[in-house]
Amino acid sequence: MNQYFYLDVNLLIEGKVSFITSAHVKNHVTRALLSLFGEVGASIPVDVISFNPETCCAILRCPSKFYVKVHSSLSLCGQYEGLKCVYRIRKVSPYLLSLLSNSRDHKHS
Repeated sequence: MNQYFYLDVNLLIEGKVSFITSAHVKNHVTRALLSLFGEVGASIPVDVISFNPETCCAILRCPSKFYVKVHSSLSLCGQYEGLKCVYRIRKVSPYLLSLLSNSRDHKHS
């Protein structure tokens, strides 16, 4: 089994936010873990591998044994700085490379 899980997520925020960086996303994920699982959840190491501020799409990495906690924290997160928000989890994989492809669009030759 792989050591890490990778999550391709999209942060959707209701209303206008001036500017979001990867540090803001990491802090928000840590706060989501803190609110659901307390200090133990906040200590889970989550890394932002990449982040696109225009689309608010990010690739997150977490240890595979904490994947369920990270996924549930993102699913239940409902606010970003007082604004309603939702994390749309687009893809999840233990392999970073597999997040690049979409099997539904693949054409066999």
